[in-house]
Amino acid sequence: MMCFSFRSGEKPKEKPSFMRRMTTFTRGDRPRMAMMDVAFISSALGGNIKSLVAGDGKDHILRKACHDSVRRHVERVYDNLRGRDRKLPRRKFVIFLKKTQGLTDIEQLEAEDVTFQEFFFYWFQHKDAWCATRDIRDDELDETKPISNYFISSSHNTYLEGNQLSSKSSAEAYQAVLSNGCRCIEIDVWNGATTRTPSKSPNPGRSPARGHRRNLSTPSQNLVPESLTHKLGRHSRAASTGQPGWLAPEPRDSCTSLDPKDMGDRPSRSRDSSRSATRGEPIVHHHGTMTSSVPFRDVCRAIKESAFKKNPLPIIVSLEVGADSEQQKVMVRIMKEEWGDLLLDKPFEDCDPNERQPRLEELHNKILIKVKRVVVDDCLTEAELSDRGRSLPLDAIRGKPPICEELAALGIYTHSEHFGGQESLDFQSPSHIFSLSESTFSALAADSDKALRMMDHNRDYFMRIYPKGLRFDSSNPDPSFHWRRGVQMVAMNWQKTDEGMMLNDAMFADTNGWILKPTVHRSEKILDLRITVLAGQFLSLAEIRKQKSVVVGSDNRKVRTSVKVELHVEKQHKSLDFLRETTPRDTDNPDWGFDAPSLDFLDVKNVVEETSYVR
Repeated sequence: MMCFSFRSGEKPKEKPSFMRRMTTFTRGDRPRMAMMDVAFISSALGGNIKSLVAGDGKDHILRKACHDSVRRHVERVYDNLRGRDRKLPRRKFVIFLKKTQGLTDIEQLEAEDVTFQEFFFYWFQHKDAWCATRDIRDDELDETKPISNYFISSSHNTYLEGNQLSSKSSAEAYQAVLSNGCRCIEIDVWNGATTRTPSKSPNPGRSPARGHRRNLSTPSQNLVPESLTHKLGRHSRAASTGQPGWLAPEPRDSCTSLDPKDMGDRPSRSRDSSRSATRGEPIVHHHGTMTSSVPFRDVCRAIKESAFKKNPLPIIVSLEVGADSEQQKVMVRIMKEEWGDLLLDKPFEDCDPNERQPRLEELHNKILIKVKRVVVDDCLTEAELSDRGRSLPLDAIRGKPPICEELAALGIYTHSEHFGGQESLDFQSPSHIFSLSESTFSALAADSDKALRMMDHNRDYFMRIYPKGLRFDSSNPDPSFHWRRGVQMVAMNWQKTDEGMMLNDAMFADTNGWILKPTVHRSEKILDLRITVLAGQFLSLAEIRKQKSVVVGSDNRKVRTSVKVELHVEKQHKSLDFLRETTPRDTDNPDWGFDAPSLDFLDVKNVVEETSYVR
């Protein structure tokens, strides 16, 4: 049974689609209720519940809050409980709340006999009486284990608000995911823009050669060459709109590349010796796409503001670094300036990263950096590597600049290590993390021997999975497939609500983003699950019928309501079907009746509760 909250008549300010989705979830202090509770009843009815129960017109108020399709089922529960009694005795009501609904904290009931209206309001004002899941208490999380022993709520390309090719980047996206329990975020960092500053000159008023006047650009601008503006004009957005898309470009040299790294590294070609090039601060950007950019400093500030407001558990910042050595040093300076003591910039005295991982309880209110270690090339210097990259065309650049010592030093307990195949699974440095695409991981998992080696590795060491590159629309894989094989961090595209994100939300609901993994040795469990869908209410199908009729020209009467339920567990055979669906109904207030057939999942073997889900 699902209930929907009412909205006020005033139309809220429009937000980008990603931000609209993100603000529907809240974790940390107290999650927003999936079912009706006291806050919903109060806002819907515009008054205090106790005063409503004591006042007149209770039945009218009840009808406003609950449609007849649902009300009939609630009345049937009440009638079954009271039996032949005219009203429900208090004793029976307390037994129902404790044994059937699982309430542990029950307020003292004054009346000896409870009317239906009192029954309804008391029941609905207790979330635990309606919601099928209960909140996980903070003291239920065992924080004494090494950090690789936990599943961690993770995000991919966190800065994006929409698709992977042309959406807006923003610092607010980090605040959204962090406030909703995400504890592993990703930042792609590139060189800031090169600005021109006039030097002291005997003739300061002289114009540049050829009369070509350059405007100064800032790191926050989306850098678009003049030669492409006629093609991209239809995607442009004014900076004040807050909508995804291109920012209006400043006029600039037409030879500038779309690559943020190239834009920062390209030497000045101006013949005006009265101007000198100055590098701005690094920017956050999705390399090789039309997504906008955001200053790295703004992202760091947003993280600090949201990181530990209601959640003390640590954050892992996964850095993808395309910036050169000079800009990497600026990155380190910015992180230390903005994060201060929150940044873990040196190992604990009693926790050598070469010997052991820290325990979760040791890392409260700390930001850990995941970054590659320094790679020394005996043949090429760092400058030669950078020059070699700049000499190649944009689509040929696949490598990234080497990591400078100052930045690599921050990868203390979470340093990135290159995965070179199954032989890499023997690597035993306590602090290493392998990052694999979902495609690479699936290929390993398909081989039983490699899958066993991978699971052995993941018992003690970190692994992170990110979506394959073809997911341009920010869709997601099934994260439970990876969790069942011990992967701690499955980076999800939080920009899109789909099956994968639903499972991710189910995994980390009512937690602070860290969950202790199941024990290695587990006895087989068999699941018998029956779900009966009774009724629904206030489904807005009229607009859907109208849109379907206009778009496809079909008969709008064919739009019908049904409920589909899917069980996500490890299948022993591909032929097993774990999908069930109710019969369809035509009404906005569907009612499947008192004796509706149940949706059954019986004799399901090898179920691990922590990684099994009902969607």
